[in-house]
Amino acid sequence: MSYPIKNKYAKGARFEHKVMEDLEDLGYSVVRSAGSKGGHKLDLVAFHPDMPMMLIQCKTSGAISKEEWDRVLAVAGWYPATCVPVLASNGPKGRGVSYLRLEGQRIPYARVQPASVYYPSPDPVILAVPEAMADLEADMLDLQSPDYHG
Repeated sequence: MSYPIKNKYAKGARFEHKVMEDLEDLGYSVVRSAGSKGGHKLDLVAFHPDMPMMLIQCKTSGAISKEEWDRVLAVAGWYPATCVPVLASNGPKGRGVSYLRLEGQRIPYARVQPASVYYPSPDPVILAVPEAMADLEADMLDLQSPDYHG
């Protein structure tokens, strides 16, 4: 039955547009790779005159397979001085967008992955982190439960 898959794809496409709008509000030009299903392609590429290029995989929940994680990292490795591999997910309570910089290959079954919170804004005012965001970093680094087999 293809009905649930279509809805799942539409949800992902809506989230990609949400990420695009967020980055465009920060001054980025964003290119979307439509039909980027699976672990073979990136969802978005974002360009900014004062920031490194971002190669972005979008996941509403932040759950990403090892293959997708490692693919984004590998593509960014083709241009290490100019690219940042990023996982974009919904922010706390589904509000806004959270960005996680991928810093190494994903470790299967590990609760903490080689990644850090990434702030895509060159504007120091936007970079001001409220106290509530301190917990977000801990939550973002604990992306997968030990039961996840992706």
